Amino acid sequence: MATEMARTLIGLVLAWLWLAVASGAAIDSSGTGDTNNTPSGTPTAVIGSTSTTIPVVSDFTKIQVDDVPSGVISSGILNRTAVFGYTYESNVNVNSIAWDALTHLVLAFFSVDARGAVTTTSNNIATVVNTAHKNGVKVLASIGGDGTGSSRLTAALSSNTTRATLAASLTSVIKSNGLDGADYDLEFPGSQDELDNLFAGLQAIRATMDSAFVKGTKTLTMTLYSSNGKFGPSLSPVDATPFSDLVDYGLLMSYDYFGGFSETSGPNSPYYDIPGHKGLSFTSSVSAWIRAGWDPKKLVAGLPYYGRSSVVSIGSSSTRTQFMPSAGGAAPAGPVSKIPGAWTWFDLRDPKNGALSSPTAARGGWQRFWDDGTLTPWLLDNSTQTYIGYDDQASLTAKAGYALNSGLGGTMIWMVQYDYNGELSSVVKSYRSACMRIAREAEALEASMLSESESESDESDSSDSSDEPSSHSHHSAAPARSSAGLGWALVAAVVAASGFRL
Repeated sequence: MATEMARTLIGLVLAWLWLAVASGAAIDSSGTGDTNNTPSGTPTAVIGSTSTTIPVVSDFTKIQVDDVPSGVISSGILNRTAVFGYTYESNVNVNSIAWDALTHLVLAFFSVDARGAVTTTSNNIATVVNTAHKNGVKVLASIGGDGTGSSRLTAALSSNTTRATLAASLTSVIKSNGLDGADYDLEFPGSQDELDNLFAGLQAIRATMDSAFVKGTKTLTMTLYSSNGKFGPSLSPVDATPFSDLVDYGLLMSYDYFGGFSETSGPNSPYYDIPGHKGLSFTSSVSAWIRAGWDPKKLVAGLPYYGRSSVVSIGSSSTRTQFMPSAGGAAPAGPVSKIPGAWTWFDLRDPKNGALSSPTAARGGWQRFWDDGTLTPWLLDNSTQTYIGYDDQASLTAKAGYALNSGLGGTMIWMVQYDYNGELSSVVKSYRSACMRIAREAEALEASMLSESESESDESDSSDSSDEPSSHSHHSAAPARSSAGLGWALVAAVVAASGFRL
């Protein structure tokens, strides 16, 4: 008899232990027993953190909610990630654009004269705008650009009169063509006065667009110099917050770090810094602008659909890296684009004269290498001593992944027509899809946890109300007894009834 009673008692004790553990877990998951609701293993870096190591992304389909910093999730930026794609404003082939990879198409560049008058040479702008809008893509008019375009823009920004003319003329072009905003690409302010003029010009176009259209409905962007958080190579770093507050996005030109203009060959857009070249990398540039005061949710990182070529002095193959002394001379142009010193992805993949037979295989006299130090591929033709540092699907995935995990506003493509059969745009599509998927999953997880917490709270309230006098309010009710107390009371009752002694 005693043995049976002992077994019964042990069973009740085990049942009570299970009840206590289950109850404790429920308390923790509802947040009443643990003030830190961050899932175990989830990074807790705030959005735009530059001190937390961000893992390199190699496959967007494998990123889960727990892989993304909690600050990025809570910021809501993944629900509105932007992808800007530049293309030339004239003779746009609307059928060659991967519309589902973009949120904004930027037409470069509308002509600006020294007085501030803006004109377009496009012969199919209506078709471009209509096609873009049918695909849910906004279209911006960009002014400035490299060389003469920025020289004229600098002149147009130099006085109150010309700034007002520029703002009025550009707004008129936007209205007459059904465009969605403006992009200022001044490369680059050469003095503090020119930077001040740029800020005043941005204020003017913002005010003019807000007056001509419903306030806040037109997008205003500006390009940002590639390194050190400076607005130009000859300028000192300044607080970027006023610019960040004024525009909707800053489009960071995170490329052109090395090329035929460099003393040594090197990647067009290295992911990490290279020893001896501090600050000349994709990740360093992003961090520098955030430190300068740019809101990461308004920072858009550039993805180059092209590479830079150099003629190099080739050393011993046993010690060869992609950093070789420049041999001087004209940097070879791509076989299709004919752009001096540059090979677009279309050039690299050209079936007749390209350097790549597939995204990862070289052809002809070219050799392909991968550099783990910069997360970039590179090509070398020994016979012509030609080097090309470029980006491919793997390197762009790493860069876009960094943008995602840093909570940036999005990415920017220079230029969309440089792609070949949508190979690089597939990366950007995967990036956008991952952002939206993670945002949805995070919202669903939050809703599920909230529902579970409310359900447990209701059950707790029901239990509390059954134990308290009907005349007492919830504020004066005695604390509900714990599962442990109930368990031990049950055990004691059984022991007393049986006369069994431990």
